[in-house]
Amino acid sequence: MNKNKWIEYALSQGMESVEIYQSLSTQKEITWFSGQMDTFVSSHVLGTMIRGIVDGNMASMALEDTDDDKMEEVISSLIKQAKTVTTKEKDSLRKPEKTEEVMKNVSDILKKHQEVVKEKELVKPSMDQIKQTLELIEKKCLAYDPRVIQVSYLSFEEATGTREITNSYGVQVYDEDKMNAVGCSVAVSQNDEIKDDALVKVVYDLEKFDVDAYVKELCDKALSKLNATSLKSGSYPVIFEKDAMTSLFASFVGLFSGDLIFKGISPLKGKENTKIFSDKITIIDNPRNLEALTIANYDDEGCPTKEKVLVDKGVFSSMLHDTKSALRMHAESTGNGFKSGYASNVGVSPMNCYIQPGDKSLDELCQDMQEGLVITELAGLHAGIDFVTTNFSLQCSGYYVKSGKRDHSVSLITVAGNFLEMMNDVKAVANDLEWEYKQIVTPSIAFNACAISGE
Repeated sequence: MNKNKWIEYALSQGMESVEIYQSLSTQKEITWFSGQMDTFVSSHVLGTMIRGIVDGNMASMALEDTDDDKMEEVISSLIKQAKTVTTKEKDSLRKPEKTEEVMKNVSDILKKHQEVVKEKELVKPSMDQIKQTLELIEKKCLAYDPRVIQVSYLSFEEATGTREITNSYGVQVYDEDKMNAVGCSVAVSQNDEIKDDALVKVVYDLEKFDVDAYVKELCDKALSKLNATSLKSGSYPVIFEKDAMTSLFASFVGLFSGDLIFKGISPLKGKENTKIFSDKITIIDNPRNLEALTIANYDDEGCPTKEKVLVDKGVFSSMLHDTKSALRMHAESTGNGFKSGYASNVGVSPMNCYIQPGDKSLDELCQDMQEGLVITELAGLHAGIDFVTTNFSLQCSGYYVKSGKRDHSVSLITVAGNFLEMMNDVKAVANDLEWEYKQIVTPSIAFNACAISGE
C-alpha cells in the first residue's frame, strides 16, 4: 500500500482530510495436554482502517485488500458514505503537535523504557525451553496436592503488536509492544465437589521463571474454593482483594470518559473539581507508565499520550478525551482515543489506569479488620451493574476472616451497593498493586461495610 498515493488521491477527490491506520499482530501459541504438545498455532494479521472527512462528516472503512488498484473504489465509497451522514456535529482528524516537542518527549520515554527493559528483558525462548517448562508445570501441578485432579489448559504465548498512523495533516507515528505469557487452569476435587481456577503470568525470561511459585499460587487459588460455605445476610466489613477490586473498578472506569460525561450518561457530569471519593483514593491514567506491560506513546489517532490524575485524593480533577469528545467539550484531547481492534471506531478509553496503592499489605488489612469478608472473585459483571446509577449486585466468593486470620472459604453470596457511595466509605488501600497483563488495575481496598446476601 502506497500510503502517500492513497492520501493524495483522496484529497484530489474532494476529501478534506484522510487517515490510514495499520496494525500488525503476530502470535504464536503452544498448548500442552497430558504430557505432550497439543497444538501449535501461529498467526500474522495485518489490519487497515482508512478514515476520511467530507464536509465535516467522517466515514471509515476496514480494508482486507490494500492493493493500490483498489484505491479508487475505496475512496469513492468513503466519499459516498460521508455524504450520507446527517449529524450537525463536525468531525476532524488529528493535527500534529510541534515536531520538536513531540520527538523530544518520545525520545525521553523510549530512553527510559529501554532502561527498564534491561531490567526485565524479554528473552526469546527456544522450543525446547517452552516444552520443558510446560511439562514441568503440568507435573508439579498434578503432584502439588492429591485434590488437584487435572491440568485442564496449559499454554505459552508469544505476541507482538505494532501500530502505525498516517494522515494528510502530516501525522506519522509508530508504536510497538511485545509479550510472552504462561497460562494454566487446574481442576480440583474433594467429596464429589469440583472447582477450578486459572492463572496467567507474563514471562520475560523462561530460565528465570519460578515454576514452583507459579504452581503454588495457581493450585492454592483453586484449592481455596473447596468446602466453601455461605454467610448469613447482613452488613459486613469487606476487603475487595486486588483482582476483585480491579474487576469492579474496570466496570465503572467509564465514569471518567469525556464522551459519556458530555452525553450525560456518566453521573460525574458537572462534578469536576468536586469531591466524589474518599480522600484515600487517587486515580491515575498513564499510557506511558513503565511499570505496565505495554506503553503507548500515541493513541490511535496519533495524539501524544500523557499522565493524567483523574481523581486527586478524592477530588474529580480531570476526564479522558479523544479528539471528538474534546471538540464537543471545547477541550484538548488527553491522548485517550483508542480502538478495540483495527476495524473498530476510535472511542475514549483509559490505558494503564490505576488506583494509587497505600502502605499496608493485604494481611495487615485483614489484621486491622479482625473479622469480616475478603472478596476474591466477582461474577455477573455484565448483568449486575447499572452504570448510570452506579448500583451493583454481584455474585461473589472469597473467604471469611476471624481474629485477623483467614478462617474459611465463602461462596454462594451476593455483594450489593452503590459504587460512588462505596468509594466514599474506604477504610484503607493496600500496597499490592500488580500490573501483569492488565491495563486497568487496583490494589486491594478495605471498606467499612458492604451489604451481603447469603443464607
